[in-house]
Amino acid sequence: MDFGWTPAQRAVHDRMRALGAEADAAAPDDRMRVLARGGALGLPIARDLGGEGLDLVTTALAYEGLGATLRDGGVLLAAGAHLFGVALLLARVGTPAQQRAWLPRMATGDCMATVAATEAGAGSDVASVQARADRTAAGYQVTGEKRYVTWADRADVYFAVARDGGGAGGAPARGLTALLVPRDAAADARAVADAADAAGVRVGAPLATAGLRGARLAPVSFRGCEVGPDALLGRAGAGLAVFQIAMTYERALILAFRLGAMERALGEAVRFARERELGGQAIARHQAVAHRVAQMKLRLETSRLLVYRAAWELDQGQRGQAEAALAKWHAADSAVLFALDDLWLRGGAGYLEESGLPSAVDDALGGSIHSGTSDVLATVVSRWLGL
Repeated sequence: MDFGWTPAQRAVHDRMRALGAEADAAAPDDRMRVLARGGALGLPIARDLGGEGLDLVTTALAYEGLGATLRDGGVLLAAGAHLFGVALLLARVGTPAQQRAWLPRMATGDCMATVAATEAGAGSDVASVQARADRTAAGYQVTGEKRYVTWADRADVYFAVARDGGGAGGAPARGLTALLVPRDAAADARAVADAADAAGVRVGAPLATAGLRGARLAPVSFRGCEVGPDALLGRAGAGLAVFQIAMTYERALILAFRLGAMERALGEAVRFARERELGGQAIARHQAVAHRVAQMKLRLETSRLLVYRAAWELDQGQRGQAEAALAKWHAADSAVLFALDDLWLRGGAGYLEESGLPSAVDDALGGSIHSGTSDVLATVVSRWLGL
């Protein structure tokens, strides 16, 4: 087992680290454009479809580099939802025609994608979604309300999961159906005749989240949206399986950027412990302080091992559901404890907003919710164990 990196992988990491610094210096509204221009949105997409064709382990290393220098976890979360939650799904289950139509533009950021699955009564239990995908002679008509959609107001296409409502001619309803719904999807005039202001895709105002504000979470409504048969991902009625594939990629890789963020914070914590003096000696001399920093290092390295193991499993063509769940679960929980340790290390100064540490705690807490809470991920792992 080789734990080293090749010169080519190191070069990708260093390039993304520099790109992260460039994005960090840009205005918040420009950061995604910087990432897109630097190639961060197409790293694992095949070369003949506009990407760099990197394996997922190298892609995870690249996003670790981005997280080391770009402190805006929200925009990195949105980039991950686009790349890991939708683009990689298309690369896995999309038809050749769908891949040619979407992936080149997704790789460059000319077309931004996101996941629209959560509803008021269907968060962790996606099988309970109430949005409907009714089959029509021309394809599907999508109607429903989604919430907490990342990058909602700037997305060009939504990966939506809806209940198969059947259709005319006796077509039976069968489970869930996964669809790509463009932002400019036309609305059936008959479906919206009594509510002209609700026609088509409607995006609500960005939500005032405690952290990860760069992710621009917002509700999205699909009102009689008409899409063609080419919008279908996988088979009609098999949307739950398609969604699980998307979540496996997302869970495995969505927090790779946190590895870089934790590495940066660890270096800052070590310097602080060495330079901060009480009673004429550095606080690093106190065992309690040294142990706290050592625990931060432990959380970083264990998170790294699980993230790269999950990426490797997917590179080998394995399902990787349990490995992805373990990676996301541990990395998310570690990031929360890491941020708290970082704050506690500085005492009262760490609680000041100007330190940036309260915001880091809020961002880390957000990471423990998206793509599945710890309880949801524990269920995935326990089922894998046969429990």
